[in-house]
Amino acid sequence: MNAQLTFEFPLDKDSTLERYEGDVGQRALALAPAAVWFSGASGSGKTHLLQALCHRCEQQGGRSLYLSPAADHSPAILKDLRAFDVLAIDGLDGILGNRPWELALYDLINHLSADGITWLLMASQQPLPEINFTLSDVASRCRSMQWLQTGQLQEHEKRRVLCRFADEVSLPLPTEVLDFLLQRSPREIGSLIKTLNVLADESLRLQRRLTIPFLKQVLNL
Repeated sequence: MNAQLTFEFPLDKDSTLERYEGDVGQRALALAPAAVWFSGASGSGKTHLLQALCHRCEQQGGRSLYLSPAADHSPAILKDLRAFDVLAIDGLDGILGNRPWELALYDLINHLSADGITWLLMASQQPLPEINFTLSDVASRCRSMQWLQTGQLQEHEKRRVLCRFADEVSLPLPTEVLDFLLQRSPREIGSLIKTLNVLADESLRLQRRLTIPFLKQVLNL
């Protein structure tokens, strides 16, 4: 089962702590081995961070497992996961509120807490205090975890992320275009990266360099 899960939920080799902007990763490491729950909007870096912490574990000789279960998976995938040093469970919004899933999660948390070996990391889009759990015992266990929020980058950190992305796709990114993008696009980093990716694709397709008029044309601004 563990080998199948590793194959189904592989780690992205580029999702490392070195490539993660912000201090949430270091704050999480400072909390280990206490279980940590991450919350943040889609594209705010939760998946990157969970996988980065898994990579770090394996680089240090440990065993990790990253999961992103969906409602069409069986809750049984949460069984027999006590052999890992780090267990990261992503995308919990899709399964919370479902009684069988919450029962499986409750059993997992209790077993890991009793063993005291595995560092449990969990993530959802919805803020932890606002999640409507079906089972009160699960709510109590989860809300007792350390809670960190992702995606709250400073302006200079967003600039570094976008410039690095542009460099990786060989896209010249003039300062004035970056300034305009930060002023006129959604401020959440995941949305900014998606927007820049669209601009990169259109720039290549049309053989146009990035300018403010071109950006306005592509984004219908």
